Amino acid sequence: MNKIISFQTATKLSLVIFSLLALFHLAIIIGIVLFDYAPIEFLWGGRMETKSQLLGFEFISFFVTTLSIMAVLIHSNRIQAPKLKNLARICLWVLFVIFVLNTLGNALAETSFEKSFSIVTATLAILCLRQAIESKKHDQ
Repeated sequence: MNKIISFQTATKLSLVIFSLLALFHLAIIIGIVLFDYAPIEFLWGGRMETKSQLLGFEFISFFVTTLSIMAVLIHSNRIQAPKLKNLARICLWVLFVIFVLNTLGNALAETSFEKSFSIVTATLAILCLRQAIESKKHDQ
């Protein structure tokens, strides 16, 4: 996999995608809070029943996305936190597993909007895997 995509490219791409996802979740939160608009039927597989449920899940998603950005920044040494380096690598492995499972869930979703996100989650799974397997000699 090291020959297919470089660590730096995987890092940059994942930061771009995670940042766009953070903006997406933030836009949904703002839409619910400020404009009383909750696209319940298009998100979370159409399984949310109320705006407050959707808002809660979107806050969690925004938080997890922010933590994902932090893990990538720490693992790539863009944020110097040597004590958190191993934790960041573990987070990337966990994210890889989560995104593989999420890809399956999105592929089986009821709406085509959700199904289209399986491409994004599959891409993130590959990028997180690439970063997580980076050899320690590149960590310093």
